[in-house]
Amino acid sequence: MLKVHNLRKRFGGVKAVDIDDISFEQNQLTSIIGPNGAGKTTFFDLISGFTEGDEGKVFLNEKNITNSQPFSIARQGMVRTFQLTKVFDRMTVIENMMFSGSNTKNDSLFRSLMKLSTQKNNENLIREKAFEIMKDLNIDHMADSYARELSGGQKKLLELGRSIINDPKILLLDEPLAGVNPKLAEEILSIIQKLSDQGITIIMVEHNIEAVMKISERVIVLAEGSVIADGNPEKVRKDPKVIEAYLGSGNE
Repeated sequence: MLKVHNLRKRFGGVKAVDIDDISFEQNQLTSIIGPNGAGKTTFFDLISGFTEGDEGKVFLNEKNITNSQPFSIARQGMVRTFQLTKVFDRMTVIENMMFSGSNTKNDSLFRSLMKLSTQKNNENLIREKAFEIMKDLNIDHMADSYARELSGGQKKLLELGRSIINDPKILLLDEPLAGVNPKLAEEILSIIQKLSDQGITIIMVEHNIEAVMKISERVIVLAEGSVIADGNPEKVRKDPKVIEAYLGSGNE
């Protein structure tokens, strides 16, 4: 589904990403781990169009999307969340969801001004779908609250909801558990597992190693921008290079 070939990115003299070849299979839940500065988020930025690479190519469903705009990549079915949540603070939760659920095919200034019946019907459908998702995420009771009133964990859930309302094929999750309490972290893990079971291909960057090992089918380890290990959780956990570079000898 997603392939990367000779992807390189430097910031000054620092090698942020240096990956020869890597591919991601459909319906697989993959986690990317590594020490701080390993290039995990930069890798996400490159494949999702938020940063241009120095060289290399990215393919989504055999189509070259290298250096495509983020909105174009999202419309092709690959959507991402961010380490620091990006919600519209001055909009309500339901407005955030509905804004993300609209697209160029069903929304325009002309249709909004004319209040066409098709536009109203479409808005109702988006609203219904938004409430279904919010209910699954346990934030439906805050539908009319401003996004700025949500806790950090609730904002994570809102961003997750916004990312799935258009039924993405691939979901890139950048540290979905960062800054949330253990109870909510378990809930988010359960939601991620459910999304994977529903057929969404998930690639997740996460520092919570136990969470990664618990739900991932595949774990990729980056160090200094390069892949040093790639396999199932048990294999990666025991890899000497991983123990040395990231986990530490006490976690063998």
